[in-house]
Amino acid sequence: MTEDVNNDAQATHTGERKYYTLVYDFSLSSAPSREWVNEREQMKGFHPRSSEPFGGLRFSESPQIKFDRKGRRGVLLDAAPITLGTWLVSDRLKAIFERLDPEACVFQRIDVDYSNFPQPGPGYWFCYFMRELDCVDEERSVLAYYDNIPEIKAYRHLIDVRMKAEAVGSAHAFRLKYATLKLIVDDVVVACLTAEKICGFEFKPIQKQ
Repeated sequence: MTEDVNNDAQATHTGERKYYTLVYDFSLSSAPSREWVNEREQMKGFHPRSSEPFGGLRFSESPQIKFDRKGRRGVLLDAAPITLGTWLVSDRLKAIFERLDPEACVFQRIDVDYSNFPQPGPGYWFCYFMRELDCVDEERSVLAYYDNIPEIKAYRHLIDVRMKAEAVGSAHAFRLKYATLKLIVDDVVVACLTAEKICGFEFKPIQKQ
């Protein structure tokens, strides 16, 4: 089904592509809680560097996530934020990203604890968007900048953004050079994730109609 959605979305593309930020869907509060069990050990010596895999995190051992269904009846999410641009994603979401844009992301396998579930759930991965593009057409866009960081350009808000088509090329997923924590996807990705009923993300358009 995913391949059909992807083909249909690309075949029907007309005019300027649409872009969205991926943000956490806070309405899914009934989903099982999660705990990064060995987070303290994994975060030792961590210094954020957006250009490195997982923002500079070094995994001395596999990250361990424990899910807890206690008092929660919702479904397991396909996507949830972990730290500074790193997301926890399910097997099926990883497969979709790899199929739509295989060079966009890097992944780290997770050890998952389902000990208080009646049966094991899906496998999970840490996911990080490695592709970083300087592709915003600033002359045609409406942006708010951070003005309290001397000699550094950084976008504070993406109000009405137009992209340089030649800079984006065939990419469907990426981060912005001057807003590295914002995950950007195009309408092809949104159509596919919506059709596959991926849960955990909201899609916020970054251009006005």
